[in-house]
Amino acid sequence: MLQKIKAQQKMGMILVCVILFVILGSRIPNYLTLSNILNVIRQSAIVSLVAYGMAMVIIVKGIDLSSGGVIASCAMISGLMMKAGMPVPLSMAAGLLAGAVMGFFNGVMVEKLEVPAFITTLVVGQVGNGLALILNSGNSLGGFPDSYVFLGNGAILGIPVSDYITFLFVIVAALIMGRTRLGTYIYALGGNATVVKQQGISSAKINYFVFTFSGFCAAAAGILLSAQMNTVHPQQGGNYQLDAVAASVIGGVSMAGGEGKVYLALAGALVIGFLRNALNLLGLHPYYQNLVVGVIIVVVVAVSMYSKNKQLEADQVF
Repeated sequence: MLQKIKAQQKMGMILVCVILFVILGSRIPNYLTLSNILNVIRQSAIVSLVAYGMAMVIIVKGIDLSSGGVIASCAMISGLMMKAGMPVPLSMAAGLLAGAVMGFFNGVMVEKLEVPAFITTLVVGQVGNGLALILNSGNSLGGFPDSYVFLGNGAILGIPVSDYITFLFVIVAALIMGRTRLGTYIYALGGNATVVKQQGISSAKINYFVFTFSGFCAAAAGILLSAQMNTVHPQQGGNYQLDAVAASVIGGVSMAGGEGKVYLALAGALVIGFLRNALNLLGLHPYYQNLVVGVIIVVVVAVSMYSKNKQLEADQVF
């Protein structure tokens, strides 16, 4: 019975999205053309990468608001190393490592010191933004090697390289969550932390991993964004964490924890990408775009929590 209800909810959301895109496509010229679709997918790569890590954190009943700062600081670290003459792979590895370290620190603060994830990640995000400003005295940085820029703007067999990177990450995330014992533990911790601890499973290791993975994904997003723009701006992290939360929830990840598929965060990111693209083509100011996305988050979270409560009531009945 519960499975049927969940399936109906997912089909309903898919139907709403299809109807929305058909309406927008009929009113906006060139909206559903192949070139625009590929462009939206490329632009959605950044949100997608952040959303994979964010989804894992939400599944364990956490939140990661440090993504914006991680995006900016890690891209700046990689950029400065390349400008100093360091090899591109080494520079990228340094940025990714920095993101993983920042994520691991989030996990330690949440698990060992029991600081709420909201506070910890918000502070780490602010530190990341400050670090990005300090490293290059508040200035932008650009003019990177062609091999680096190719990652963000090049194509292989007509498909943008950024799409390959996005799908590689989602495959890895899906395999972790669906094919490993660690993935089972992540769902279990989000569903009932007390049972997990009673079974002797280390909640600390699980939290360390999900926050580290989230930081790593955000760092990868920052590096890919700087490659697309051929520029690093110290405040380029913007509101990506907001879009990542929205993508995760739209993709079916429950804010109540313990439920959701990480790979569907990609679908959520594409929904947001196509929505923002439509708003751009309609000439809506970015400020209003953020308002629209914020309203969508509130509505989807409200529906998600309402459905979760109904499921709990049904469980008690049966």
